[in-house]
Amino acid sequence: METNIFKNKQFKKKYPIELVPFNKEWITWYEEEKNQLLYVLRDISIKVYHIGSTAIPNIYSKNIIDIIIETNDNNSFDNIISILSKEWELRWKEDNRAFLVKGYGPNGFLTKVFHLHIRKKGDIDEVKFKEILLKNPEVARTYEKLKLKLEIKYKYDRESYTNGKTELINKIKKDYGLHK
Repeated sequence: METNIFKNKQFKKKYPIELVPFNKEWITWYEEEKNQLLYVLRDISIKVYHIGSTAIPNIYSKNIIDIIIETNDNNSFDNIISILSKEWELRWKEDNRAFLVKGYGPNGFLTKVFHLHIRKKGDIDEVKFKEILLKNPEVARTYEKLKLKLEIKYKYDRESYTNGKTELINKIKKDYGLHK
């Protein structure tokens, strides 16, 4: 049995990379999920952010809402995962990061799909990257064009699709002063 589900051939066929035009409902889906997260984690100090291409109007995106929870109290990290694991599926946890999903049905994606990234305070470059794309539509279009090319090449290979974006993301982050 494979430990990395993203390398599983059946998983790749069931959950392909499919980019779609911007959907105004994504903002509502995010807000609803944000409110639910804030409710179930009401006793923990957190910030919740909409990240990824669904947060960028007018560019193609996977129909998956990406969310980051930033813990204000780093001691709450494991508690957050424990609480959310009742409704979310934990995909991985390492060091100060965790990744959970919701909306993966037995035969493919459900209507609403979410990826949830849990991070300790300050580890939120994706939020800063989103802000760059929002403020610079030409940069967002360049990013979109690359994603559309990668979708064709890696439709059934999520890891390669993601890795294919890394060089451009790092260049953009460097150009805008976010590179570590």
